[in-house]
Amino acid sequence: MWFPNAEVVINPALLVFLGVIVGILGGFFGVGGGFLITGGLLVFGVPPLYAVGTGITLIMGASLVNTMKHRQLGHIDFKLGALMALGSLPALYGATRLNAALEAADLAGPVIRYTYVVLLALLGMFILFDYLRSRKAIANDPDAISTARLAVWIQRLSLPPSWVQVPGIGKVPTRVAFPVAGIESVSIFLPVIIGVGIGFLAGLLGAGGAFILTPVLIYFLGVPTITAIGTSLFQVMLTGTVGTFIYATSDRVDPLMAVIMLATASIGAQLGATGTKVIEPARIRFLFGIMVLAGCLAVGLEEVSEAAEIDELSTVASVVLLGVGGLICLVIAALVIKAGRNPGTSAQTGEI
Repeated sequence: MWFPNAEVVINPALLVFLGVIVGILGGFFGVGGGFLITGGLLVFGVPPLYAVGTGITLIMGASLVNTMKHRQLGHIDFKLGALMALGSLPALYGATRLNAALEAADLAGPVIRYTYVVLLALLGMFILFDYLRSRKAIANDPDAISTARLAVWIQRLSLPPSWVQVPGIGKVPTRVAFPVAGIESVSIFLPVIIGVGIGFLAGLLGAGGAFILTPVLIYFLGVPTITAIGTSLFQVMLTGTVGTFIYATSDRVDPLMAVIMLATASIGAQLGATGTKVIEPARIRFLFGIMVLAGCLAVGLEEVSEAAEIDELSTVASVVLLGVGGLICLVIAALVIKAGRNPGTSAQTGEI
């Protein structure tokens, strides 16, 4: 099928399959699916900036659906998400300008792919390392992580100023609590700083940034896995909306491609979000680590394919990305069905 804006031919069945995977995994892992979408579109041969622009458009739509579902489940700390957005939205705009400069220098493709490979490799290995290191603790607490002490230390960090003068009110402390996220006190500036980093990655890579944000909230702020997932989706919905507008006005979005994937992603999102309610947090993180490494391998293979002009490697990359993603979706579906047959099973008890 010919997609005129991106000027590329893609089998629409691949886009439908990618959309379903993005919907399920997005709702389950708390990611907009950017590392899958943009990586998948790059693997399918979509030009880098169109992969970024179309990817972030799908992220916006899929994250909206997933945010609504997680809101019903009570998994979102809206105050924390809004503060992160204060930093992410300006950074997002700056990153899109950088992308335009890279395109002019004919460097956009390599920079986007290499950055993806490095980030996904480091992230995936860290998540699996944490899972293996925390296995004994997980037996007693399904949400246990190896960086719990680090998270407490970060929460206690004191970033100046410790208070600000507000006209008509007086001195207002800059430490706030996020009850939904289980944070008793943290500097108000820390979520904003995190938002800056996430927004920059979102604009540069065409990802909502949640593939980094969700682990940051879990491992470095100590936010419970389920709440981190919902809050990440909310923040990604905001950055995705702004990113979609920026890339659409620059004519870097293929609407037909985005609509095909969004239609199927909306269906898959319901299953993914439901999975977070019945599957224990440690297993969610483990599966996320596997998916991230698969995305890393797929994008790496595609880069080698282009550099060495070996078309077969591009096919292998597609099989790796869609194969692992599809397999994890089947695992999620099986665990949800199993939990449905045992209503007493709880994600917090680790009994699945």
